[in-house]
Amino acid sequence: MTHRSLAVLIVLNAALLVALGGVVFSPKPAQAQFGASAKYTMISGAVTGRSGQDAVYIVDLTSSRVAPVFYNASSKKIEYFGGRVIIDDLRRLSESR
Repeated sequence: MTHRSLAVLIVLNAALLVALGGVVFSPKPAQAQFGASAKYTMISGAVTGRSGQDAVYIVDLTSSRVAPVFYNASSKKIEYFGGRVIIDDLRRLSESR
């Protein structure tokens, strides 16, 4: 191996390291949404009245709809219950006061 080819390999490796550092140290936010206008988040939490079970609440931030998803450990199945619209619930609460 000549000195010139060794120098080229060193420069190439240095350039690749700089590019890798740029990707690693400046990450972009995850783009795991279904549509451009839809924004979702998931919140985990305990469930009242269901011993030993937790839920994942999937929240659509654009429509304020919440869908709870439970894992039933005894049947080893995922259960889904009808969702709710948070804004409607808050509106009903404010009207009842």
